[in-house]
Amino acid sequence: MKRLPAILFIAVCTALVASSLFLSVRIYKAVKLAESSKAFSIHPKNATKRVLIAGDSIGVGTGASDPSRSLAGRIFRDFPFTRIENVSEDGARAPDILNQILSAGDGPFDVILIAAGEDDVLFLTDPDTLKSSLLQALHLASRKAPCVILLGTENIGLKPALFPPIDWFYTSRARKIRDMLILISRETGTEYADPFREKGAEPFSENPKRYYADDLLHPGSEGYAFRYEDLKKQTAFVETMNAR
Repeated sequence: MKRLPAILFIAVCTALVASSLFLSVRIYKAVKLAESSKAFSIHPKNATKRVLIAGDSIGVGTGASDPSRSLAGRIFRDFPFTRIENVSEDGARAPDILNQILSAGDGPFDVILIAAGEDDVLFLTDPDTLKSSLLQALHLASRKAPCVILLGTENIGLKPALFPPIDWFYTSRARKIRDMLILISRETGTEYADPFREKGAEPFSENPKRYYADDLLHPGSEGYAFRYEDLKKQTAFVETMNAR
């Protein structure tokens, strides 16, 4: 019995080391995915709509098997007369988004989509910095387009690459950041596409090979299909794109 605490301590340490090694492999794969990804932009000559996409890897489409299966690619498939400017960047956080929108020029755009929050959750952006940065970005976006949609954070803790107790921490943080993003969208009069789901209410973790890329952090092609459905069902995106 006297040796039980020591045995438990060794077992816990061994589990943490093994989990850390597993996560390191996933992060390495995530970096490689990011290096090979490219934001989908397209400029058809007969375009009647103009969409700007800014933000993090969700805007880029990192993890999709092909750019056409990213959010931007799916938008162009459904609305082929659309000019898509995609200034999203892997690893971008809230403070980066204002400069992304500025880099896109004066506009005007019909829709601006801003994918934000996930990297801020993962890399622990200070909440006050996140809020002030996003407020600036959304106010600027609202001057460039009549329809601005904030694509929020998933429940990061449910990603299969994470493990207890790290996954618990990230679920708690993602829940708080999500609440903040909803309040920011209301304050700025922008729409919010909410992908956050509690454990048991989303299919991703039940079938990770279908919905996640190889790193088990980024969505795969089917994961982006799910995010695109959220965008269409929860916002006026489709109505705006179909309006003349």
